[in-house]
Amino acid sequence: MKTKAAYAFALLVLLCPLVAADSLADELADFGLALDAEINIDNAPLLSSPQIISVVIAANNPYNSSMPIYALRQSEAGWEVVKLIGALPPNSESTIELEVEVEYEKERKKTTRYAVVGRGGDGQLYGRNFYVVEDWEAYESEIRDTLSISVVTVVPIVAVLLIILLIAMAQIAYTSKSPGEEYTLKSLVFPAVEGKPFEEKVADIMIHPLMMAFEVACVIVLVFVLFDSLSQSSGFDDGLKILALSAVGSFAVPFLYFAAAWYFEKREEGKPLRFFAGIFVWGMFAAFLSLLISSGIVSELKGFEFAPYALIATMLIAPVVEETIKGFGILFMSGHHEYNDTLTGLLLGFTCGVGFAFVENLFYFSSKTNPFEIGLVSWGALILYRSFFNTLAHGCFTAAVSTAIGYARSVDRLKKFARIAFAPGVFLAIVIHSIFNMSALADNFVIASRQVPFFIFNPMLIILLAAMFFLVLVLATIDEKKRKVAAKGAKTGLHMRPNP
Repeated sequence: MKTKAAYAFALLVLLCPLVAADSLADELADFGLALDAEINIDNAPLLSSPQIISVVIAANNPYNSSMPIYALRQSEAGWEVVKLIGALPPNSESTIELEVEVEYEKERKKTTRYAVVGRGGDGQLYGRNFYVVEDWEAYESEIRDTLSISVVTVVPIVAVLLIILLIAMAQIAYTSKSPGEEYTLKSLVFPAVEGKPFEEKVADIMIHPLMMAFEVACVIVLVFVLFDSLSQSSGFDDGLKILALSAVGSFAVPFLYFAAAWYFEKREEGKPLRFFAGIFVWGMFAAFLSLLISSGIVSELKGFEFAPYALIATMLIAPVVEETIKGFGILFMSGHHEYNDTLTGLLLGFTCGVGFAFVENLFYFSSKTNPFEIGLVSWGALILYRSFFNTLAHGCFTAAVSTAIGYARSVDRLKKFARIAFAPGVFLAIVIHSIFNMSALADNFVIASRQVPFFIFNPMLIILLAAMFFLVLVLATIDEKKRKVAAKGAKTGLHMRPNP
């Protein structure tokens, strides 16, 4: 009972200011006398969002006491107090400036009713209505023109560069393929599974072209859903342009990370490209599954009254669902005999994470944000930030799972515990992911409160994660070189033994 009473009291404290504000707005809006004022509004075409519209109020106060002036705005819910904009000195005519901040809300032209109200020395309310007209036609035209230019320039250039990189990777993989029949084009489609343990057969399924085609098909379904939503909210042409730029912006950097991870592993250990392609595509598929599961859970949470579902989804549901599904892909792949050391585990997990980030960023850029709503510059900056930093973070999250499994498989006495290492690895990834999301919420809070104009906590955490990742990468590489030297020495020593 005490707990319920405490919650009720806290709720009352939170709602009291809101109730007081609504009560004041209703009282002020019921003014009966006209304010002696001239109102000039700068209704010029708007070129950015948000933007300030200046309202200059020249008003006369005939009384011997100052007259406080409030600004009110009418919405669908009724009148609301915008702010106390100043006070008119006694027996004088004064000028007060009101700055009205407006944001684009998918309406080309919008008219909002405002009022300035003051209480005179006689106790009566004096007020005057005025209208702010938002003309977003020039703003929309500028964004559409820039989107069109970007689609015909950025998209082809980036696409060509990525195709060249893909061809180079395929050429390197083909010309430096391992000897024997294990990694040939034929074995890619028809892997030799006879006599292999069950867990290795599962790993072969993970990297099979049919499995990857199915996973990509699921992501394509998501793309069509995103385009349908975009076309309804922004129109067919604008939706297509936004989706095209979102796809290129979200894919380019993760693919570069994927290529770098495979090439580094190829130079050190000669692991085939199909391993990294398979786990990259699994990361994409994991994002698809995570969106379905997380959205279903959050929709259920919305049914509970006063449930902070957004906070729960960010801090708990998303990290648990995402890292578990990504981790299962790593667990399936770990059954392959080539998944035998820390370095392989680290880079495969990183590749899985960046594949996940590609689809998550595509969803975010095309669904959660919009260049018309936040502005083209802000949208482009967001694409660059999430593509480089959030992709790196997701790679580090999943690397926590895969590194633990890879290390266990590299130590003879721990090999039988490699699958068990999945559990602490996923737990660590969930914890890191939750802290990462918390830092993002903290950044949003301080930016919304206008304490700082840019992210602080999130980039610092990502830099720390990247530093830890590269430290583990260096240590794993050194360990792998030592193992190679030891294996070569053992082999040489064996050949040098005299015949009995």
